[in-house]
Amino acid sequence: MSTMTINGRLTPLPADPEALLVDVIRDALNLTGTKLVGGAGVCGACTVLVDGAPVVSCLMPARAVADKSVTTVEGIGAGKLHPVQNAFMAHDALQCGFCTPGFIVEAAAFHDRWRKAKGTATPSREEIGAALSGHLCRCGAYDGIFRAVAEACAGHFDGKARRSRCSATTAWCAMSASPSRR
Repeated sequence: MSTMTINGRLTPLPADPEALLVDVIRDALNLTGTKLVGGAGVCGACTVLVDGAPVVSCLMPARAVADKSVTTVEGIGAGKLHPVQNAFMAHDALQCGFCTPGFIVEAAAFHDRWRKAKGTATPSREEIGAALSGHLCRCGAYDGIFRAVAEACAGHFDGKARRSRCSATTAWCAMSASPSRR
């Protein structure tokens, strides 16, 4: 039997060779933060990390992650919110929230790579845009998303979270990291 490690827990993979990773994550494991939107790999809502690299789980066969580590939005900042999560809350970097889990996963991976390579330098809008180019926000929350990523990369959210302008958004963001959020 093949296994993967998901959010730090060893988990068996289904025997079905056609099972997609997104279906295993959402249906078998009840980790519903990862969203299935179109199933064509163009919107980024289903993004997860496989061995630290962002991938769209709607196109990936579950068997492809055998013996690999998978991190979903529920695993980002599991013990303590990631600076990107805090920045998204502070900048209201979402509207409907459907694309938010994929943006959070991709932005957290970008943040971690950026900080390792460039410290607290602020990335340009073009650099952030290139990193998030596989993600679509149909509500148009891009300005908040770009500000959140830039400030998180610059170290403005390394300590405590800043107070959000909208408590409803704060609650939703905090809940989106919860496995119970559907």
